[in-house]
Amino acid sequence: MSDELFRNRVTRNLWRVPPLAVAVLLAAFAWGEPVVAVFAAAPVLIWCLLVARSARTGLIVSAILFVPVMWILLPRVLDWHGRWVPSVFEVLLFLPILTALICVIATRGERSRLRAIGLSLFLVVGLFSAGIAAFAYDEGLAHDEGVLPVPSDLRLVSNTSGCGSQCLRVLVVTGDHATDRMREHLRAQGYTNPGRFEAETCRVTGLVLPYKVCVAVSEQSPTQAMVEWYI
Repeated sequence: MSDELFRNRVTRNLWRVPPLAVAVLLAAFAWGEPVVAVFAAAPVLIWCLLVARSARTGLIVSAILFVPVMWILLPRVLDWHGRWVPSVFEVLLFLPILTALICVIATRGERSRLRAIGLSLFLVVGLFSAGIAAFAYDEGLAHDEGVLPVPSDLRLVSNTSGCGSQCLRVLVVTGDHATDRMREHLRAQGYTNPGRFEAETCRVTGLVLPYKVCVAVSEQSPTQAMVEWYI
């Protein structure tokens, strides 16, 4: 390939850099939920790297794809919480379907085995992951859920989990005003809805397929607190 042809090819594809960079940057800042971060950035990556051909159509469709991407990632980057923030179920189930529809409409009349494989793989992986997430939720297998990591001024003494009539994650922390500090930390993570008990608060995300986590903080001593959470 001559230098001129190489330069022309690079110039023709420069439009791909800004949407790719923004998608990767948003995913990096939302890495507290890695599965959500990867899946939210994937539509723009697939479109720019595998599907799009012309700069004009590529930028227009990238802007359209950024609407659900921003809806998913921006609240997580800014630590916003509430039912209107998409749950992990909604991300894994609806986003692949929406992405496939947008890309198919944008490239109607064009045929490409590579594009079809990329979109199909994203759709299949999304549906499979949604099934795994739903199974874990049904089994009550809680992850860190914003409880971990604990505030830097507290020391984590133990971190255990177990299942009986219900699966629980339990940790014990120590430090000055440990109970109050953990409650402040949890409020900042969106645990503001009242639970079944006085010491329990819950966090709910998602409008169509909600994801609910509840946590209880109990004081063991003035400098020690126990935190229990479940889904």
